[in-house]
Amino acid sequence: MQMLLSLLPWAAALFISGVFLDSLRFKFAGHPTTRHIFETLRDWSKIELFYPVGPWAIGLGELLSSLLLIAVPLALAVLAGGAFVGAAQFLGGLIAIAIMSGAIAFHLFTPLGIKTPVQWSGNVIVRTSPALFYTACITWICALFLLVVRWPAFASLFS
Repeated sequence: MQMLLSLLPWAAALFISGVFLDSLRFKFAGHPTTRHIFETLRDWSKIELFYPVGPWAIGLGELLSSLLLIAVPLALAVLAGGAFVGAAQFLGGLIAIAIMSGAIAFHLFTPLGIKTPVQWSGNVIVRTSPALFYTACITWICALFLLVVRWPAFASLFS
């Protein structure tokens, strides 16, 4: 049972990283759904940086979070015998919860809405789905779990 519990933070980290790394191809390639999301936020907020800068900035944050959740802890496990693994995952979870808090807030409190386009025919939206919003919520919960579980390892750096 203890072994299973010790794997839960890694499962949460893998889930978050899977979501983030999968989304990079959409953000960095200018996919119509990504463009729709960030242009909607730009038009609503009148902040020009939302598009085209937004997808790149968020994508880089997601990449950094993924590195801190998986690659850095694995390297630390090999090189430092596991020291600082929890602290690295805490930092990755912190970035993830910040990004997902923004995503959830924008879905709920802006014209973006919960349903986003998932299928296009040229420039016309054919089908929408709440899957992106639900994924953001699950990712947020996983990040919160990591923050709670990995807090002692992070806090020990300062004691």
